[in-house]
Amino acid sequence: MKRLAAVFLGALVAAVAMAQSADMKPFDLNMDRVTVNKFGGKFGQGQTFFVPSVNLVVSVHGSVWAQKGGAQAHAKFHVAGLDKELMRGLAMKAQQDFVAKMRAAGYKVLTYDDLKDDPAVAGKELDKDDETWGFPIRRSNVPYASILVAPTAAQQFNNPVQGPAWLWKGLAKDRDLVVLVPEITYTVPQMYAQTSSGYAVDRAGVAQNPAMKLVGAAIWSVNPKGGTPNILVQEHGMRLAAESAGTITQISEDHTTFSSEWKRASGDYVMTIDPKLFSDGVLRVAFAINSMVVAEVQKANK
Repeated sequence: MKRLAAVFLGALVAAVAMAQSADMKPFDLNMDRVTVNKFGGKFGQGQTFFVPSVNLVVSVHGSVWAQKGGAQAHAKFHVAGLDKELMRGLAMKAQQDFVAKMRAAGYKVLTYDDLKDDPAVAGKELDKDDETWGFPIRRSNVPYASILVAPTAAQQFNNPVQGPAWLWKGLAKDRDLVVLVPEITYTVPQMYAQTSSGYAVDRAGVAQNPAMKLVGAAIWSVNPKGGTPNILVQEHGMRLAAESAGTITQISEDHTTFSSEWKRASGDYVMTIDPKLFSDGVLRVAFAINSMVVAEVQKANK
């Protein structure tokens, strides 16, 4: 018996962007998804800290395939509206909130502005912007490519593979301080394969959702002895950063029928962010992570 193929795109769009959002609601961080690691010391043990940057990582384009038997579906997307003013502003707000909470807890906190004239800081190599997206690109979150955003262009350091805090190990030793670099990763939109089989029919499709998700976070650290304790936050799949961060629009679609048993659908989409919804989603997650980090620093110094 021959099996027929059926393909579809955009079968499930969970929500559309609202015209405006309510006041930003706190994000409920799941502490079961948080791990504090001790590599050469307790995380945050010290009284003087250096925060060179708070980095945001946000998906900007990607590609998803689905296949079941002879049915294939392929969708590509890119995100519109992530301009420099918006993104730098969000990273700066996340940094300011973190520094303010650390200082309010009684710790001495130095920032890039405090040490930018120090030769150990001023001479650091900067990462290069991607010509298309205007920020450095990361491609580790397959099938997504993401931008890496620092609060200012001057804080866009070319970080080593050991993590952004490792860049400052000499400074940590020389000044007897602890370096902390929070880095938070988001994906938007959500695109995922859907497949099924019925009587004599295979189906494949790619569904889209304009939600924004916290994929994970790492709070990188290096202490005066060269230890690198850190905090890792795992993906929060069901606790969304934003139920909707904008709107998804299909800009092209193509259907190819090779035979009744072999069909392919492909489409291109653009996710246009709503600045208010997107900003609220980014910041409520960042603020919750900042509070958690301060609490862990206080535990280490009791």
